[in-house]
Amino acid sequence: MQPKEKVKNLPLLPGVYLMKNSEGKIIYVGKAKNLKNRVSTYFYQNKQHSKKVLRLVRSIADFEVVVVDTELDALLLECQLIQHYRPIYNRQMNYFDNYNYLDIQPDGLSLTNVPTARTYGPFRLYKKMPSILRIIEENYQMPWLSEISHLALQAQLPELKDWTFEQKKKEIQGLLQGRNKKLISYLKKRQLHFIEQLNFEKAAILQRDIELVTYFTRRVQEQKKFLRTPRITLSMPLASDESKMKHFLICYGQVADTAITEPGQAPHFYYEKDNTLSLKRQLSQAEIDPVQILISYQRKLVKAEQQIKKESGIQPIG
Repeated sequence: MQPKEKVKNLPLLPGVYLMKNSEGKIIYVGKAKNLKNRVSTYFYQNKQHSKKVLRLVRSIADFEVVVVDTELDALLLECQLIQHYRPIYNRQMNYFDNYNYLDIQPDGLSLTNVPTARTYGPFRLYKKMPSILRIIEENYQMPWLSEISHLALQAQLPELKDWTFEQKKKEIQGLLQGRNKKLISYLKKRQLHFIEQLNFEKAAILQRDIELVTYFTRRVQEQKKFLRTPRITLSMPLASDESKMKHFLICYGQVADTAITEPGQAPHFYYEKDNTLSLKRQLSQAEIDPVQILISYQRKLVKAEQQIKKESGIQPIG
């Protein structure tokens, strides 16, 4: 059966679709809240298609789908399949082996793909990590910087001038573990230094550094908090029957168990009888994307709940 004909028989349910070329190779994996509506967009003229999507469409000889219970199931399965098949047309979640670990040594900060007991990460912002390392090195006036750089930075941040390497390392470790935001305060102090000198070009460069470090710090803190939480329950209606709910038990950032309940029924998780998951010091590169999916979905559910309360006139406590 031709792909266009197969689309007509797809369900109006969430799931994952796998596009294949004439050789049967999977070239793209996607997810959908509604499989029929989403997959049909590939096979009917759409002026909004990018050149990349048009190339993909011309290569599709067949496809298969996997129907799931909820949008979150689709997101997690999509990630798993992309990491397994590494399709040529997928970008997101396909390059997890580029997620860097950071190593702090007396002779330099380095990015590596090999985790050790001394490394931190991995960090998903692999394209931005060289810039983040530069910012850390500059603000902490690391010993391998040039003498001219040291003189300039000491004028901007004199309080760090006499710090030992171990003092600097301890504070950097705190940043990478989501325990402090001191780097942002140092950047703001340097920016004020240039503003007072009317050097607005330098101040603008530091503003970009502040925005990058703020985003990086927020992501690190959010992820660390999520990974340290022993129990989180995410609940949403079952797509095939919205009177029922599907519940995901998340322990230390991992899906430990799921349960489907009837209206008004509390979830019962078998996993709780044999709790084997524990806090991980360091994730593997492949584990970062699933964790970020869970964090994002938790944020989405919280926002939706807050919106419902706002619309119903219920004021938050505290």
